[in-house]
Amino acid sequence: MTRYRAKGINLGLGTDTFPHNFIDEMKIAIIAARLMSGDFTVASTAEVFDIATIGGAKALMRDDIGRLAVGAKADVVLVDMDHPYMQPVRDPLRSLIYSASDRAVRDVYVDGIQVVREGEALQIDVGSAVEKLREGQQASISSVRQRDWANRNIDEMSPMVYPLGE
Repeated sequence: MTRYRAKGINLGLGTDTFPHNFIDEMKIAIIAARLMSGDFTVASTAEVFDIATIGGAKALMRDDIGRLAVGAKADVVLVDMDHPYMQPVRDPLRSLIYSASDRAVRDVYVDGIQVVREGEALQIDVGSAVEKLREGQQASISSVRQRDWANRNIDEMSPMVYPLGE
């Protein structure tokens, strides 16, 4: 990470499958960068937060996101500073990334519209979305053999950590 940035290469951060949480993605980016470099001083919390916000916006060639500024979209996450995982509150961003993660997220606004209130999604029916996710997962599992170059089934391709009883 440090070598890329030193050469002027913009970095952004995103998540697709693991982890399922963007705040955890920042923590994993910090840990991975430090492990890869062997230097625990690289990938500061501020550097990775900037990669996740400003860097992502720059990668998308957008100057209206990734920052709080006049003319930018009002994308804001409000954190419960009294949440136990945010304690003690000396360095809130570090506490959020390393300890609290999404557990302390209270409210979220996207382009000025509140989409999460008191930790509950407002724009989607979570129960219905979970059901559709389960159906999609089952459809994907059912057809994995046809899509795999080695004709493996799901258990061969991605074995369970602890197999469930039949």
